[in-house]
Amino acid sequence: MSLPHALLGLLNYRPATGYELKGTFTKSIHFFWNATLPQIYRTLKQMEGSGWLSVTVEHQDGRPSRKVYHITDTGRKELKRWLNEPLELPEPRNAMMIRTFFGNQMNLDQFIAQLQKWREYHVSLLKRYEKEITPVIDRYAKMTGAFKDARYWNLTLDFGRRYTKMVLDWCEAALSSLNQTRQVSGRRLLQKGSSFQQKRSRR
Repeated sequence: MSLPHALLGLLNYRPATGYELKGTFTKSIHFFWNATLPQIYRTLKQMEGSGWLSVTVEHQDGRPSRKVYHITDTGRKELKRWLNEPLELPEPRNAMMIRTFFGNQMNLDQFIAQLQKWREYHVSLLKRYEKEITPVIDRYAKMTGAFKDARYWNLTLDFGRRYTKMVLDWCEAALSSLNQTRQVSGRRLLQKGSSFQQKRSRR
């Protein structure tokens, strides 16, 4: 994923300031690719130097001037070129799966606590998908007039929902399995303790 091309895609809908682009990022692209405000400003400057953007300065009474970025014809050509490139397969990276793979080398209670935290994050994420993002898509489609594009925005939302639900299903199954292991281990410790007490009493 290329941050410049993501910004070109957003600016292809309408001109915006760097701050406005960050706000749009947070409510949309952020869910599958994040960028900080300094990264966005730095990238916009590079894109302007490449001729992909033009900038207009809007003066405001009593407030700092606004730099509004506009996509150029060169920028549109670059966006289309990138969109039509063969897709690069992503490199899988998931820190939770690495911890799971080596989970037997961790304290069981600590691993379960981390897994519960991961589950809570995805519960919160699913709520955001279901309550916040659909209204944002509808509002942005009306604001930009990109009603046909909204179909594709909803496809990314559907992917997010399905993936998050899959993670939650896996978390529930993993926690159920690990809690059973913890219960069995607990019973074994009790049995060992009971056997030890019996041996001592016989002496």
